[in-house]
Amino acid sequence: MEHYASEIIRRMQRKKIRTKIKAILFDLGKVLLHFNFEPAFRRLAKHCQYSAKEIEDFFIQSGLEVLYDGGQISSRVFYQKVKEALGLRLNFSAFEKTWNEIFTPVPGMEKLVQELKKQYRLVLISNTNAMHFAYAFKRYPVLKKFDRLILSFKEKIRKPDERIYRKAAKACQAKPNEIFYIDDRADLTQAASELGFNTFTFRNNAPELIRTLKKIDIL
Repeated sequence: MEHYASEIIRRMQRKKIRTKIKAILFDLGKVLLHFNFEPAFRRLAKHCQYSAKEIEDFFIQSGLEVLYDGGQISSRVFYQKVKEALGLRLNFSAFEKTWNEIFTPVPGMEKLVQELKKQYRLVLISNTNAMHFAYAFKRYPVLKKFDRLILSFKEKIRKPDERIYRKAAKACQAKPNEIFYIDDRADLTQAASELGFNTFTFRNNAPELIRTLKKIDIL
């Protein structure tokens, strides 16, 4: 991890970034909140004839979650399609509860957001769906700290589509090289980097991120 952070710093120094950072762009999943679908699949398995593994395979192969995250289908349509495909014996309310209870906070990140909020415009960018975001926004106060929310289901575009990064830059009220973007997926930070964003690939280690931010004078 130390080697990785050092490489980030060296790369930023090689790029000779001297433009003042004006905004911090955060991913949601595995940066601010961990998520784990396995308990949800096990709970769903109690209400149909399929195992948790078969349910997981269904979601991977069906592409329904991608459509839902991309705002191509509504929550009710998503539920109905899942119910019909799996033969679920759950009403919408019960399904929603089962589907949503997958999140836990990433240690140290709420405190970091609060600290960065004092100096920078904060924007959230996430590939997420309506049910998950409504649930998380209600339960995790850290999400209320953001000045703008760029959500795939609302924008009807998912990362790494260039258009969603352009929307994020506009929401940041800054040029890409004035934005520091944190995401857990290297393919997504790479896509943003190619557009001029300063990026950091988060590996579930808030202290390491904090040290990196200090070394590059963001904190």
